[in-house]
Amino acid sequence: MFQKMLAACRFLLIVPVVGCVLLTLGVVLMGIGRIVTDGMATLQAGDYSAKAAKKMSLSVIEIIDLFLIGTVAYITAVGLYKLFIDSKGVQLPMRLQINTLKDLEDKIIGVLVAALAVAFLGHAAGGDEPAALL
Repeated sequence: MFQKMLAACRFLLIVPVVGCVLLTLGVVLMGIGRIVTDGMATLQAGDYSAKAAKKMSLSVIEIIDLFLIGTVAYITAVGLYKLFIDSKGVQLPMRLQINTLKDLEDKIIGVLVAALAVAFLGHAAGGDEPAALL
């Protein structure tokens, strides 16, 4: 009986899977919203100077960072689902195959490193004071 209960507890991981899917949705929608609002603001301002271009570049970097964070949440959701709920239910491209917890960890770490690099680039590009970056 204890073994059946323990085996059924794997379905508790549906909660973090659904949470990660909701996070993915929220972050992607926020990124799309930022694209629309920042694009409209640029067009309305009509300022195409070097300073405006730098500000737009910073916005683009921040939006890319949002999408990378959404990717981490999605990969986490799919990985947890495949590992603990249904290993055959989700078909992924070969480069995103997740068969072990180590595979999931490697995928997440890879995208997180990219997200951190983009975030650092955003801070480096947006910072006026080099000491603040350190």
